Amino acid sequence: MTRKVLFCPWSAGGGAGYTGRALAAAARLRGRFECAFGPSGVPRMVAEGGYRMIGEPAPDGAPKRVPAFLPFANVERVYAVTARYYRRSVLAEHLRRDLAAIDEYRPDVVVTDMQPTAVLAARLRGLPLVSIADTDFLSPDPLAWMPWSAADPTTLLPHPSALDALDAVATEHGLDPVGSIPELLWGDLTVVPSAPEVEPPPPAPPGQSGPAYVGPLYWDPPGAPYVPRAAAGTRRVYVSIGSGGMVADTALREVLAACDRPDLSVFLSAGFAAREWLHRYPNVELGGFTGITGPIGWADLVVNHGGYSTVLAGLLHGKPQVVLPFMSEQEANGRQFLADHGAGLVARTTEVEPDGRIRYVNRHSGATDDPVVPAADLAATIGEALDDATLAQRAGYARDSLARLRAESDLAESFAALLR
Repeated sequence: MTRKVLFCPWSAGGGAGYTGRALAAAARLRGRFECAFGPSGVPRMVAEGGYRMIGEPAPDGAPKRVPAFLPFANVERVYAVTARYYRRSVLAEHLRRDLAAIDEYRPDVVVTDMQPTAVLAARLRGLPLVSIADTDFLSPDPLAWMPWSAADPTTLLPHPSALDALDAVATEHGLDPVGSIPELLWGDLTVVPSAPEVEPPPPAPPGQSGPAYVGPLYWDPPGAPYVPRAAAGTRRVYVSIGSGGMVADTALREVLAACDRPDLSVFLSAGFAAREWLHRYPNVELGGFTGITGPIGWADLVVNHGGYSTVLAGLLHGKPQVVLPFMSEQEANGRQFLADHGAGLVARTTEVEPDGRIRYVNRHSGATDDPVVPAADLAATIGEALDDATLAQRAGYARDSLARLRAESDLAESFAALLR
């Protein structure tokens, strides 16, 4: 009898990256497990991956108005702000949705990637839980996503507590109290799609084993990897700053203006919807959701938003990176995974005062109140990255470890061990 796995990735605010690495994990289980996706997955990606979606898909979580920078200090603030999980009625509805998917599909294992109602649903049905997580999901530090901040997390984003609501919903259903969000996100198996050289393991809760590092998990659509075009004699820049849910046109215009040079060939991963104005740049090739492997292998430099999967893929391929973050965890990825190792540059960082005031610091033009980095400053940063040979050398600091973990980790066997 084939065992079944139900993936429940986070989706509020877009969710392409979370669904993508769930798809990558599902591919590693092929042949030993049947896989499907719960209603929190991104439907078009699940369909393209060839998997069944169980239950009614969640409404499109992409915000209509995108702030230029989102100062999430930790996962709880993400739950409160983007999903409104301080409202018990919202939590109860999402828990009902996840329970219905479990009862329809009857999986042997539930996999969550930051989706807390899937955790509660798996526990209510007595099913083994696998948690795919960045280490900052699991850290007990209240500033895990923004360790340079001097402000209380609720000063930055003063929404009511999602933890209080999660605890209330859990105990109403007879589950143990939810003492902290990080402890909730440790599973019976906790998978970190990275390497300890990139992000050391956080302390495990009492009675829990430490995380299993499995190397990068990122998804390419079916078929041969797409390799972009390049004009002879040019250097190649891969631009990938999100699927559109987190990035406003204002920022993207500055990025492309910064790359508007005859000595560059640019491939832009435009996500799900390529806007018409993007066609005005003759040195830019537009791609949809083409996957990561082909473009990143082609590139001399990767310009990205600090998304976890893109940064890890760049490290796996040993490519120097320029990070232009639009929220705090992306900035942390750029600072900690790249800049601290000399493997990349962060185009704009933030400084946060105790009263919550944020000052933006552009790499070349310095402090400003404007969160949008101007094209001239970005052009200087991109030029700096392309011309710094040591940056390219250091970009491979974790390549061997990431490649080894990716090759050696047997995700299917780890899942099977939960059922013995």
